[in-house]
Amino acid sequence: MILRLLRFLRLLFATGFFTGYIPFAPATFACLISVAVWYCLISFKIFYLVISIGLFAAGIFLSDQLSKTMGKDPRQIVIDEYACLLLPLFFTPLKIIPLAITFVLFRLFDIVKPPPLRQLEKLPGGWGIMLDDLGAAVYTMVVVIVLQAFIRFK
Repeated sequence: MILRLLRFLRLLFATGFFTGYIPFAPATFACLISVAVWYCLISFKIFYLVISIGLFAAGIFLSDQLSKTMGKDPRQIVIDEYACLLLPLFFTPLKIIPLAITFVLFRLFDIVKPPPLRQLEKLPGGWGIMLDDLGAAVYTMVVVIVLQAFIRFK
């Protein structure tokens, strides 16, 4: 019974509450989890950071475990997207336009995978699944911070 519950929870978090099974754009839908976490927790910075780091660490472990049975970087595993998007969202003002810019940039960097993100994806197991998305998050974060230096979001 306990083992079954643990398997269910592992699949629940790794697949982004089963958004990973949506037949089109599962990673994009999973990123909406990040938006909900950001909106609810951004006022509690320390708690937000603890959740972000915890999700990233869980992502390495869960994606590593599940990739052994589901194959290398299966599309159903989306914890990499929703855990990593939390990083640039941390630097995003609580407004719709900056949110949209951050969201689109992250998805763009994650899909296009500019260097060296494609190489990071080749790392074994959970590290390869998570680190290319962390790289996309870092690229997004840099662009968001630079944009904020030049644009005042009101």
